[in-house]
Amino acid sequence: MKRLFVLFLTLAVVFPLAAQKDSLNAMSLNGATGIYVVPTARIGFPDDNMGFNAGYHTNVFKPLNGNTDINHLLQANISLLQMIELSGTFDVQPDNPYRHSNDLILGGKFQLPFGSVPVAFGSNYQIRDLGEKNVPHWTFQIYGAVTYQASLFDWPAETTLVVGHTFWEEGSDNNIDFGMGFDLIVFPKALGNFLHFLIDFANFSYSTSPWGADAVYRGVFNTGFRVDLGQISVLNKFNFAIDVFLADAFDSNKNGKGRSFGAGVTFGMVL
Repeated sequence: MKRLFVLFLTLAVVFPLAAQKDSLNAMSLNGATGIYVVPTARIGFPDDNMGFNAGYHTNVFKPLNGNTDINHLLQANISLLQMIELSGTFDVQPDNPYRHSNDLILGGKFQLPFGSVPVAFGSNYQIRDLGEKNVPHWTFQIYGAVTYQASLFDWPAETTLVVGHTFWEEGSDNNIDFGMGFDLIVFPKALGNFLHFLIDFANFSYSTSPWGADAVYRGVFNTGFRVDLGQISVLNKFNFAIDVFLADAFDSNKNGKGRSFGAGVTFGMVL
């Protein structure tokens, strides 16, 4: 863990510093503010003492030797004191030949209250397989995240780096969790700041028991678009975003996992 901490601080220091700007702070699949499976270093409402986000995501997925089906991710997070975020997701998964798996994911994130580049430390506790007859299983993940701003073709962009570690009920290992995410505002002069092109890649998924984008032993690549409806003048006091994405985009059914198409919505307000 000491090596992990040193690695994170080193990477955070060498990244270019930039002034923090307004950003779209929608929810990832596990409820924390982020991209798809990668949490960012931001919280839902970094400029207000209290704010609340609610969301829903789904993955349309066909597992090996199974039927095409969807899950339901019911999400919420709350921001406190401009630096704390508490999140939760209930993952309602369809029955399949392998398990009956409804999962609960509880998370917390602390954004450091200083510096021009957002840096945060977080964790999540996953209670897996709630539908099983046996006692549910648990997983615990800790991570650090840094998010910095740049531009590509004069389009505003943000890049997030995450490093962490996952502890399993069955026992820990020496693997480091690593993920990167990219958020690019597309054609800002023509479309304003409405349309975001998102990519993230990680050797972890939104949980250790995901429906769709399974990162075990290989990692996942997710990409899609996020529409920021909060740019509409009557909605500019809210977080309001719609997601359409392809999860685990490099996989195919012949490898035993399958591609997954997803969609979702985030809506939030200052309390």
